[in-house]
Amino acid sequence: MEVVQQIFREIDRDPTDVELEVIAQTWSEHCKHRIFSASISHSVNGGAPETVNSLFKTYIKKPSEKIMERKPGFVLSAFDDNAGFIALDDNLAVCLKAETHNHPSAIEPYAGANTGLGGVIRDILGAGKGAKPIASLDVFCFGAPDTNPADITAPDVIHPLGIMRGVVRGVRDYGNRMGIPTVNGAIQFDPTYIYNPLVFCGTAGVIPRGDILKEMRPGLKVIVIGGRTGRDGLKGATFSSAALDEASHEEDFTAVQIGNPIEEKKTLDFILEARERGLIVFITDCGAGGFSSAAGEMLSVTGGEIFLDNAPLKEPGLISWEIFLSESQERMVMAVEEKDLPELRKLADTFQTELTVLGHSDDTGILKVWHKGELVCCLDNSKLHDAPIKKLESVFTPGKALTGQPLPDKDLNKSLETVMGDFAIVSREPIIREYDHEVQGNTILKPLAGAQADAPQDGSVVDIDGSDKCMAMACAILPEWGKTDPYAMGTGTVDECVRQLILVGSNPDKIGLLDNFCMGNPEDPAELGRLVECVKAIAKAADAYNAPFISGKDSFYNYFETEDGPINVPVTFLCSGFGVVENPDHVIGSSLRRSNSLLYLIGHTEDEMGGSVFARTHGVEDGKVPQTDCAANMELYKAYYSALTSGLVLSAHDISEGGLAVTAAEMAFSGKGGVRLDLTKVPTVNGWKSPAVPLFSERTGRILVEVDPEFAADFETAMDGFPCACIGSVTEEKRLTATCCGGEKVLDCDIANLKKLWKDGLTPYY
Repeated sequence: MEVVQQIFREIDRDPTDVELEVIAQTWSEHCKHRIFSASISHSVNGGAPETVNSLFKTYIKKPSEKIMERKPGFVLSAFDDNAGFIALDDNLAVCLKAETHNHPSAIEPYAGANTGLGGVIRDILGAGKGAKPIASLDVFCFGAPDTNPADITAPDVIHPLGIMRGVVRGVRDYGNRMGIPTVNGAIQFDPTYIYNPLVFCGTAGVIPRGDILKEMRPGLKVIVIGGRTGRDGLKGATFSSAALDEASHEEDFTAVQIGNPIEEKKTLDFILEARERGLIVFITDCGAGGFSSAAGEMLSVTGGEIFLDNAPLKEPGLISWEIFLSESQERMVMAVEEKDLPELRKLADTFQTELTVLGHSDDTGILKVWHKGELVCCLDNSKLHDAPIKKLESVFTPGKALTGQPLPDKDLNKSLETVMGDFAIVSREPIIREYDHEVQGNTILKPLAGAQADAPQDGSVVDIDGSDKCMAMACAILPEWGKTDPYAMGTGTVDECVRQLILVGSNPDKIGLLDNFCMGNPEDPAELGRLVECVKAIAKAADAYNAPFISGKDSFYNYFETEDGPINVPVTFLCSGFGVVENPDHVIGSSLRRSNSLLYLIGHTEDEMGGSVFARTHGVEDGKVPQTDCAANMELYKAYYSALTSGLVLSAHDISEGGLAVTAAEMAFSGKGGVRLDLTKVPTVNGWKSPAVPLFSERTGRILVEVDPEFAADFETAMDGFPCACIGSVTEEKRLTATCCGGEKVLDCDIANLKKLWKDGLTPYY
């Protein structure tokens, strides 16, 4: 407040209501990411505090810039546009952006998720001079669908099942109606997400490399194209920057936008044609803050005038600040040459969308907004975009050095059935089938494959029109790990994302990453401490994998105020990534392809059961969360990639949630055969006491690889010097068996039964 008062003391006048609302939106956590730019005094285990001046600059931007210096020409744009771009080939670039729409989805699941995807599609349209959206991903964190309603203690909280159904259908309807395939994603279930679900939506795009750079200058016309402005979405940015409480469903309902994918499709077609004709100088989307953010950012260097009387409205009677700050959907703001307006108007008529001249740029550096002949906003951009720096404290107290407790191993058949039927593992097919993942006709590796097209894949690959290269997409999220070891969660999540991209054919040297963070109250030092540790970890991981972060987003205050105190979501880190596939022949799936092949396990397996599905379902409370040697794993992945591109790999599947047993079962769901495992051959450094460890450990850096016996020697040569062993084979008999010391059979399960448990897990609920 003091900073705001000082701004107006300097110009010797009182602020208008529009100016106060503009500053509130612009300086909101949602728009300015003030937690990530804060000065944080961070202490670990009671030690002397260190000062972190901007988590973003210290652990994301600077490390990524160092990586970019090591690989010049790969990252073409990062951190200064609506999405980051990497080079696909000499002519084309691809981009990826992921956003959250958590609070709106908690209040109104369908509309919240619907406009969440619509918003990130507009980010792609506003990247460069207008990228073409080509594929989407979504990641959801819900309470379990079988949650007992009596366990939800706060009134007016929507049951997780209602949240899940509304969110999925909201994303489905927007993506399908836009004609953009949804090809990748994940779902997490945990009680901590009952009161505050997390909804991540991401979209990838493609653009000619010459259309990436854009620059504002004075003398341009500012136009708005697409939807009309209404009262929906008012104060959405500030709403998303505050906690939810029992009154939110009633009081904050107007902050949720109303989506219209058909209008956005018309806008998309207009923008792509206008870009092809060279008619766009600058473009950005109308997201959080509406015109105030879009026009404010566009005119932040030059200055300019906006005339609200020109804005097409959904209804009469909107006052100045409502028009300027409304977050009504499907609107894009562009800067164009005045001479091009006639051609642009003809294009708008062709695509049946509305174009209006909203204002112009000048050289004053001042944002001036007029309404009904009155100057309702006059702000110096240098002050408007210079939000005060927060000062925060964070603490982190590591848990005890846990060595693990004896694991139950009397009935591992039952254990595998329990794990396979857990919500963390079960098939997402009922939800995946809601999405069109083949529209545009370029999806090479789909979310499901195998003989019955129902076996899971590690990532997705899409062909790119006009190029002989493809783009891979993958994501990873491990919130359970972060409850006890946020640093391990950070390194492990990056590792899994990179591993999946390489598994589906991406060149290890051509991978870009996105960071998305969600947490509860960042003003709680213990909560913030977990975030700091996680951010430190991803910096280390990105450097080891030589994979820069090129875009990201954060969402804070994901907690719910109750009479008994706040309920926080855990610190949640989503790592999404995309990479260049040099040749479509390098694309393989995760499903077994033959009944006589060999199975190799690469990577070490250790007694690290913390955070695993097995530990949670079997009451193991003191297991150590897997630690990741990022540098060693990257060398391993490069060796694997060399074997892959040499034609030595039939299929491969990453070992992640559920461990080796689940990985082997999922590969066998292709219908090609069963799996026989010899656990004594599993590579390890420190060994283990229970066969449950090699079967269910979620240790990072491991891949189960199917190899033709004819190429076994070549594959072993390619992996020489790395932890790699033939641990089994594919069998005609469709069973999953495992033997341990002395040939004792410790696992013997019917594949069909396991698949039924896995496939039917969500069916009763969706």
